[in-house]
Amino acid sequence: MKSIFVAFVFAAFALSGSLSQAKERDVNVVNGTGYGIKFLGFNPPGDDDWSESEIDETMNDGDDIDVSFDTDEEGCKWDIRVDWADAGYPGVLWKNVDVCNIRQITLHYDRKTDTTSISTK
Repeated sequence: MKSIFVAFVFAAFALSGSLSQAKERDVNVVNGTGYGIKFLGFNPPGDDDWSESEIDETMNDGDDIDVSFDTDEEGCKWDIRVDWADAGYPGVLWKNVDVCNIRQITLHYDRKTDTTSISTK
């Protein structure tokens, strides 16, 4: 009976650790680009299957969304992809963003330099 209890306690501890890690990776994404976004995706590095978007409809300038990571997903480094709502403009990809050490990602676009960037808090 004691070994079953110990196994249960260990399993509960392991589960709470994975839930805690997933929560530590949750981020808020703010669209500060001045343009609409039709796709916002997070993938582990090396995963080129961008089939899941975090948004269901266009994310307008000034909108924000909370992104929660599933407990099955591991790691702190994630690639982030954005596709624009306006056709004809190439999407943007940021690689190896450490989501464990940030709470907010703000997307920016500089018209003068034609550069898209992110800032983090």
